Amino acid sequence: MSIHLAGIQRFPVKGLSPQPLDSAQLGQDAPLPGDRRFALAHGASAFDAAQPAWQKKAHFLNGARNPALAKLKASYDESGTRISLASNGASLLEDADLLKPEGRAALADALLPLFEREARGKLMVAVAPGVSFADVQPGYLSIQNRASLDDFSDKLGQYVDARRMRGNLLLEGAPAWDEMHWPGRRFRLGGAELDVVEIIGRCANTTLNPDSGERDIETLDGLQRFYGHTDCGVYARVTKPGRIMVGDSLTEI
Repeated sequence: MSIHLAGIQRFPVKGLSPQPLDSAQLGQDAPLPGDRRFALAHGASAFDAAQPAWQKKAHFLNGARNPALAKLKASYDESGTRISLASNGASLLEDADLLKPEGRAALADALLPLFEREARGKLMVAVAPGVSFADVQPGYLSIQNRASLDDFSDKLGQYVDARRMRGNLLLEGAPAWDEMHWPGRRFRLGGAELDVVEIIGRCANTTLNPDSGERDIETLDGLQRFYGHTDCGVYARVTKPGRIMVGDSLTEI
């Protein structure tokens, strides 16, 4: 069976729900366009709006430490820069433009009452030119293999939704855990070429139900018990820019 791209998603605001895409134009040594472009800096964050730069995830609200983020449902316009937000079916925010200071302030104001203690009383939507607030600083794509998640689901006796891994690309057709042997290898996907650079070590965010925010699967314990590690998925670097679309084949070069 050929390996193909089954899904593309980005997270315009770090920690909030994803935006599915049908296609994307990949740039060399760059993340998925618009991915983690914004982040929710709390009161103890070292992020400085006067000198904006990448910071580690501990400086922002994130699912591992702030599981209630998973209960919020974000929707975006095509650019991924205008956001609407709901909680339990009730609207919290409508069509805020995150490229404008007033739009970022509106998102922070909408979220602060829900996270005031965790936000240390202050919340700011961080943005920095050319920066993705992903957990790793280089401009990588994160890739998941559906067969690996299915194998893990079978062993756990619980379905492991790919959304728990918050990856950019979801592949189907590869043997389970085959991606663990991909670092150092090069692939073509649509019009782009990728170098797989490293395996992804997982964190407590993967224990969260992506709809309820409840910690309902001990993913880290399960990975360690069944496979002897807590890894799942790989990071890849774009070495040749090009357009990718859902349905594209992945082939080794």
